[in-house]
Amino acid sequence: MRFKKIYVEITNYCNLNCSFCSKDKNIKHEMSPQEFDTVLAKIRHYTKTIYLHVKGEPLLHSNFEKILDITKKYNLNVKITTNGTLLTKRLNILQNSTNIRQINISLHSENNLPHYFEDIFKASDNLSKSIPIVFRIWLLNDFQLDTLSTIIVDKICEHYNLPNNFQEKVLKEKNIKIKNNIYLDKDNEFKWPDNIEDNNNIKGTCLGTRNHIAILANGDVIPCCLDSKGILKLGNIFESNLESILNTSLFKTIHEGFKKQELTCNLCKNCHYRSQKFK
Repeated sequence: MRFKKIYVEITNYCNLNCSFCSKDKNIKHEMSPQEFDTVLAKIRHYTKTIYLHVKGEPLLHSNFEKILDITKKYNLNVKITTNGTLLTKRLNILQNSTNIRQINISLHSENNLPHYFEDIFKASDNLSKSIPIVFRIWLLNDFQLDTLSTIIVDKICEHYNLPNNFQEKVLKEKNIKIKNNIYLDKDNEFKWPDNIEDNNNIKGTCLGTRNHIAILANGDVIPCCLDSKGILKLGNIFESNLESILNTSLFKTIHEGFKKQELTCNLCKNCHYRSQKFK
């Protein structure tokens, strides 16, 4: 089995505390370079692309440059999701990397930093010379712009000198090109799956286990990037190889269920994101 991507949470520490992010009691941990090397050695034959994200802020990692060096060692493509606050600090490291294929920047992250948008746009303009940049606005309600989203769009229009009808384009289109190698992606706000009480949702599917899995900072392997609490823990990558984990009865049950449009776990039945995407 091969996956389109595997999410690797190199740290679950974050420098922000945004209201839209799920709250958990996971022990805070930063993968050491040695642990990360172990992870990549075990997953490299299962994917060509890793996302440095589940939760936490990847650019906060104390050995971020070493982390990128290890991804090159295993010839893996890298995509990063960040709140953008540390882009300037990590700019040289990011620019010098040759295997970063995309950087997603969540512009709706809550912060009180001065010059937040100016710093992100400046860093993005530099990075976009070699790396695709995707600005994200994922807090919409029925794809309508709220106050914060409108402010963000106005900031983008101002910096990139976009025409007056750009906001209309944002409302009508999903992925929007701003300029060469810089894009805007929008989506409705979703609730992280948290309620594991049983319900009657038995029909549905998801891409979890089918085109991706995720690995938390403590090494726990989970079926999708939204199980941030490790409720559906399949195994631990530091204790087992990935082949053994993918052969567990829990993985097979979830995977085969999705293929047959059957929801076999309460977490999946209660996943707001899944129900929005795969009705």
